[in-house]
Amino acid sequence: MKRKTALILALTCSLVVALAAVIADDNVREKLGSTYYVLALSIIGCVLLVLAGYVWDRALIERLKTLRDSARSSNAADTGPEDSDPDAIIGVARQIERMARKLQQIEASYRGIVEDQADLICRYRADGRLTFVNGAYASFLGRKRQDLLGQPCLLCSAGLLPFASGPLPASATFEHESAESGHRRVVHSWTHRAITEGSPDVLEYQAVGHDITASKEAEVALRASKEAAESADRAKSEFLAIVSHEIRTPINAVIGFSKLLKDTPLTAEQASHLEMIITSGKTLETLIGDILDLSKIEAGTIETDDSPFALRACLEEVHAVLAPRARESGLTLEIRIATGVPAILNGNAARLKQILNNLVGNAIKFTERGSINVTVDCVRGDLLPSADRRSVRLQFAVRDTGIGIPPDKLDLLFKPFSQVDSSAKRRRGGTGLGLIIAKRLCEHMGGAISVESRVGEGSTFYFTILADYHPGDTSEPFNSPAGAPNSTPA
Repeated sequence: MKRKTALILALTCSLVVALAAVIADDNVREKLGSTYYVLALSIIGCVLLVLAGYVWDRALIERLKTLRDSARSSNAADTGPEDSDPDAIIGVARQIERMARKLQQIEASYRGIVEDQADLICRYRADGRLTFVNGAYASFLGRKRQDLLGQPCLLCSAGLLPFASGPLPASATFEHESAESGHRRVVHSWTHRAITEGSPDVLEYQAVGHDITASKEAEVALRASKEAAESADRAKSEFLAIVSHEIRTPINAVIGFSKLLKDTPLTAEQASHLEMIITSGKTLETLIGDILDLSKIEAGTIETDDSPFALRACLEEVHAVLAPRARESGLTLEIRIATGVPAILNGNAARLKQILNNLVGNAIKFTERGSINVTVDCVRGDLLPSADRRSVRLQFAVRDTGIGIPPDKLDLLFKPFSQVDSSAKRRRGGTGLGLIIAKRLCEHMGGAISVESRVGEGSTFYFTILADYHPGDTSEPFNSPAGAPNSTPA
């Protein structure tokens, strides 16, 4: 570059010297006449052309250097050592060639990625006309790619986007069912978005359609299987309810006639046999009752009609039934009610007694010494919108000092027909239905049930039910001395 500059300056100086010599020599002027002026103007024009070419060449080189520097800064990782070519233009050309090859490689890579996709990919203008489709899109429609360009896209044909009514949204997702070229119905999940490439203006739009036909078919099959299973479960529960109800009638007859027979003159052996018949009949009646209740709960036909009842009277009935069993086992049964619990409640007393009978009965069965305590508390809620009553959540705790439950067996408690000790040598009877019935009843009455237990120390069952009361019925449920706990001991 320096040599080129020196040659241009030397040529310019030579022309200037020649022009000066011509102007200074009067003889030349006289000999040439009018040609003298033409020669002088030609030399001046040559000087100006040489200088203009030099300036233009310098400006062009500077612009190419700027382009080369920007190319080097953006592709520093891909460029090797700086070219040793003295001509800067050749170096810039090489940089441009490298950039062009790299862009071709990137374009080929991305095009391969798009073409290998099984999803339908297309690009379109704001009017819905296609500008690009991948092979999967063309194959789905059974047409050549060139024939599709310029045609309305699937989203336009299906009316999923407002191409004619207004501007398109920047992004949107939707599902659409369409027919493949083989007339198979296919469901696609489409994702539409605007392509801006960092500029505020939208260049075009892109949509990607993912085939979700298999998942939709699986969802329909799963829903059908679920409905079939639920229908079969309801049929089973209804069958058990009918059968249990039909069996209960002859069992009641057996127990009733056995009691009548007990009042007649009998020998000691006959009385013993008759007592075994009555006991077995009652056990079978309890089992059938549990199966009937569970089947009704599972079938959704359980009745929990709410009516006003006195909580104290309800608990006294439970105490009267279970206290004799507790005394026979050498246990103490106590029931305590917090002073803030309303005396008169609106709920289902029969189902509450059933829950308590199951839990307290289990506590007596699995406790060899000590006591069983039942405590009742409540949390008052808001006024009900449809009546002048207030909701209340009753909280019960049944504690015993029994054998306890191992931690790995706690999950078995609230499953049908499951027992902590299922071995053939277990000493305690039962079918394993009491706790699952209590759990279902609690849930049906708007509550829940849980348990805490330690082996050798005892267990505590907590359960809640939802009821309501009149705000005026807040007197203490038990008549007890001031400051003393309300209790009904065995």
